[in-house]
Amino acid sequence: MADDLRNCFLDSVASHADRAALWVADSHYTYQYLYHQAYKISRALVGTPRTAVLADRSFWSYAGILGAILAGHAYVPLNPRHPMDRLATVLRRADVGAVVMDAASVHEYGSLVNDLPCRLVVSDQLPLLSLQEAMADLTMRATLRDLNIRRQMAPSINPSDGAYLLFTSGSTGEPKGVMVSHQNVMAYLRTVIDRYGLGPEDRATQLFDLTFDLSVHDCFATWGSGGTLYVPSETMRKAPRQFVKQHNITCWFSTPSTVDFMNRLRMLQPNDFPSLRLSLFCGELFPRRLAEVWRRAAPQSVIENLYGPTEATIAITAYRLPAELSDLPDVIPIGSALAGQQAAVLDHEMQPVPFGTVGELCLAGSQVTAGYWQQDVLTAEKFVTTSNNRWYRTGDRAICDTYGLRFLGRIDRQVKISGHRVELLEIEHVLRDAAGCESVAAVPWPVDAEGLARGIVAMVAPESRPNEVILASCRQHLPPYMMPSRVVRLDWPLNTNGKTDYSVLLHNLAGGDSSHATDHR
Repeated sequence: MADDLRNCFLDSVASHADRAALWVADSHYTYQYLYHQAYKISRALVGTPRTAVLADRSFWSYAGILGAILAGHAYVPLNPRHPMDRLATVLRRADVGAVVMDAASVHEYGSLVNDLPCRLVVSDQLPLLSLQEAMADLTMRATLRDLNIRRQMAPSINPSDGAYLLFTSGSTGEPKGVMVSHQNVMAYLRTVIDRYGLGPEDRATQLFDLTFDLSVHDCFATWGSGGTLYVPSETMRKAPRQFVKQHNITCWFSTPSTVDFMNRLRMLQPNDFPSLRLSLFCGELFPRRLAEVWRRAAPQSVIENLYGPTEATIAITAYRLPAELSDLPDVIPIGSALAGQQAAVLDHEMQPVPFGTVGELCLAGSQVTAGYWQQDVLTAEKFVTTSNNRWYRTGDRAICDTYGLRFLGRIDRQVKISGHRVELLEIEHVLRDAAGCESVAAVPWPVDAEGLARGIVAMVAPESRPNEVILASCRQHLPPYMMPSRVVRLDWPLNTNGKTDYSVLLHNLAGGDSSHATDHR
């Protein structure tokens, strides 16, 4: 298999030119067509080897991502549903040379580049660049010789070069960046394409936002094996039952929350999805009760629970569910490390803990990234070299027992909301400014019996600004998945050390004592 994402995609263009690479907005697009549109974009990219793509899961989002890859650039996805302030922060931090968006987005988002030394590339209004390309676009045919010539002329890509740069929630109040190299992502893709036997007949879902690293699996595991990527509309993405049935999807990938949502709306019936041969889940705790529901809905499917932070490239452990689920714990294990990778439960001195003992889950191997983008201190704290290895300290509590690895929650105040990592400290930074008060807290709530958090509640002291002002300010700075659903005001509880007593806050949310709390949505 190829050594980088560019050649990974181009190999499929050469082998499967006339097959469908992408289905989006009720249309199929062949590998040949997708390649030509991406190639036009790649020719327009200049500046630093990083290109931002306003990625709303449209055709031009995928063409823009591939255009960056063809140019030898790392792509930096921007989610148009995130606040402008956050998008501007990511652009400044990433130091991109170009921003790609379609013409429909320019009016609202074109101003993002006004104060930055980068170029705006309007993807769907680029002129054809040569007579040869014009003919290729008209016929949708290019010879293998032409493709190889373009490969040879393209900028070289080294395994250590960046493939994509993602920004996740940061405890300092600003998102932190992780640059994933071609070496990192190709190590993952080689493993999963072989592990799951992915091929040209597969039809894969694309349910994740393109700013979520699990989308990289959707795109490049599919395109790297000659399959077709199916992108549901925003409405269908939330409840994709009919979408899967209509398109005979073979490969499913989502967070467990998607299954929970569908189940609560009674959208999952026995044998609903006979076409599914593979079902992957990642991003958060996978309760056994949801696995049982899914097994009944997709009885022919292999089901695996994956685990992995962005710092270790998409997923780095996997657990294949057995035929009989009743003997499993209430939360599905995360299993063992993928081929060539390492996952170990270590103590605070980076030594292995005894079997069956709780410790910190640490990761090593070719999927582990170089560190945080332009944050040397944080990198040194989280990426630790021992006498025999370089480990990424996940901050996740885990145990290794007869089931393999099991995730037991966080050491710090990070939570998962619909698969997204959320630093509660980042929300609290925003809340302090919004409330005009230091006494604030972001609390995951409600939390179900398996520990899945469904949202965030903002808790503030009585002297804070009005609730509607607080929520309006939060919307200007936080993406939707980090946005508090409501504000609760109460007399501020302190523990014996004079710090916020989070146990009392949780007790109030649970209804234990509402005499001094008021709830405003």
